[in-house]
Amino acid sequence: MRGELFEPLFTQFASTCPNRALRFIAEDDVVVVECRGKVKTVRGDNHNNTHCHVCRSEGGLLRELTEYMDTALRERVLAPPEGVSRRVDRRQ
Repeated sequence: MRGELFEPLFTQFASTCPNRALRFIAEDDVVVVECRGKVKTVRGDNHNNTHCHVCRSEGGLLRELTEYMDTALRERVLAPPEGVSRRVDRRQ
């Protein structure tokens, strides 16, 4: 995943992308984290996004991660990784 998604994504940022956690909500094996990132792209666009991560653990390990964000902002200022279409829904 690192080479296919993260590296092509991070090369579009002009600097590192700080991501600040604002709120944690936990119940049983699920933790929800609200966070904000603020970074400029190499093209000069602002990519200031709010993210919501829903994490499920099992046996002390992260088993599932679902991320919600402003996808319209992402599509407007970032290019998809090579070979990936604009809209991908992996949920079946």
